[in-house]
Amino acid sequence: MIDMIHLIKNLCVNLLRFMSVYGKSKDSLEARQDLQRMKEQDNLHPEKTDDGCHYLSLTSYTLSKEEKESKFECLSSIKVPSGFSSNIKEIINVPEKKFLNLKSHDCHMLMTQLLLVVLREILPPHVRLATVKLCAFLNAIFQKAINPEQLATLQNDVVQCLVSFELVFPLSFFDIMTHLLVHLIKEIRILSSVFLHNMFLFERFMGVLKNMSTSVFSQKEASPRATVQRRS
Repeated sequence: MIDMIHLIKNLCVNLLRFMSVYGKSKDSLEARQDLQRMKEQDNLHPEKTDDGCHYLSLTSYTLSKEEKESKFECLSSIKVPSGFSSNIKEIINVPEKKFLNLKSHDCHMLMTQLLLVVLREILPPHVRLATVKLCAFLNAIFQKAINPEQLATLQNDVVQCLVSFELVFPLSFFDIMTHLLVHLIKEIRILSSVFLHNMFLFERFMGVLKNMSTSVFSQKEASPRATVQRRS
């Protein structure tokens, strides 16, 4: 069974890193040199300068300064119902234009709801449309009611998204989590809707048990130790 929590979190973090808005990007010199050795995506090949350094050309998937400002201004202005998600202002750093300490549920809400909104009018059309289509696919499979007749269309959509990503991103973008997207529809046919077998409830319950065990141990350590008096 595919663990949707970690699949979406890894996919979201990977995508945000390539957009240069979370952590360290995997778009490194080694990744560009792999493309050069394979003679693919000539526009991403590194260029060696006269002083021996390598120049990495600008990419279509990396957000510019203006696009980052538009994205984070939109996120900071979003208001959601209570319990819908965590406080968005606590997971973004507007001055530095970065995401901070993303949890599994934060990534889930970004990939199924929020990125569909904040990516409007930013990024080139071929990158934006592929990303939005992937978010729409994830949103569709997490619905409580899925029409079985639409599963073939959803399978075709996710394959088209991955093909579009292969034309845009370097090879370092693709890992096992990205590949597992192809098998989600097959799992839905066997196990029914995703919300019936995702791990959010178990993870939350494990968090409750962890807090209970931590409080019990802390109370035991705080209680005074009983002194034993021995008879002479």
